[in-house]
Amino acid sequence: MEKKTTRWDDIPSLDGMGVEWDYKPETSLGKRAFVRINAADISGLFEVKEIFVKLATAQQTHTGRLLDISKGGISLSLSVALEENLPVKIGFFLGSTKVVSKAVIRHTRQEGELYTTGIKFIDLNEESAEYIGGLYASKILHHTI
Repeated sequence: MEKKTTRWDDIPSLDGMGVEWDYKPETSLGKRAFVRINAADISGLFEVKEIFVKLATAQQTHTGRLLDISKGGISLSLSVALEENLPVKIGFFLGSTKVVSKAVIRHTRQEGELYTTGIKFIDLNEESAEYIGGLYASKILHHTI
């Protein structure tokens, strides 16, 4: 008996075919678009105790302590509460690499006497975004920078 060989063209297209379930991948990111790296991991990568971030509003400047970072933004510990959607400029060093970007305040949450502030990058240059994105690989591979 001759064995019939299936060709790719014999298989019908999936276009327009209904699927009975919705696939939702389970990831550690949850709904986040980017992987975050926390302050302890960043400190280990750069062999520093803390990384400080300068933040400027139209009225004043502040210095905060970096809590975590991703290609999409950062989280800082600040001594002041900043209102949501406030446009700011931020600047900091990751090792010898200087990162400067426009940004917007996404949220502020009081924790004791300090405020945890989530900040979204606006117009982060591609070089800085790629550098920040590479930090996660360095963490996984246990490199220092």
